[in-house]
Amino acid sequence: MNPARPTAAVLLGLLAVTAAAPAARAAAAPDPVVAGERVSISDGGWCGPVQEATAASELFGAVALRPGEEGMAAEVRVDERTEPGPYRVTIECGPGGARRVETVTVTDGRPENVGVAQAVGGLALLAVAGGAAYWLRRASARG
Repeated sequence: MNPARPTAAVLLGLLAVTAAAPAARAAAAPDPVVAGERVSISDGGWCGPVQEATAASELFGAVALRPGEEGMAAEVRVDERTEPGPYRVTIECGPGGARRVETVTVTDGRPENVGVAQAVGGLALLAVAGGAAYWLRRASARG
């Protein structure tokens, strides 16, 4: 069996999984969130090595972000009286610095559905497994 073909299949699979991974970006977790829950807000490393960053939204007011594992981050609680719907979160990298706007969705119950990113990731892994099986079968048939 020619080892180049299975190796190529594995490399193509890794490329597909890497391409499906999201780039560093500002984020809120969990999203969607239920009113009254705590939410982690992060710049995802987008702001770089700044010493100050803030996040502001009608969900929680304005908060200072502090250095953390994934860039600048803070944990906030969404008010229990918040109505369901999408809310903007603006992250500002330092005073007068670059801004990024993300959206956090508030729901009226516990989120139980699979998110779009999870579905895309699952389909990508399924495609990688199918492609690898196809190439391995072809390689073993040729001898």
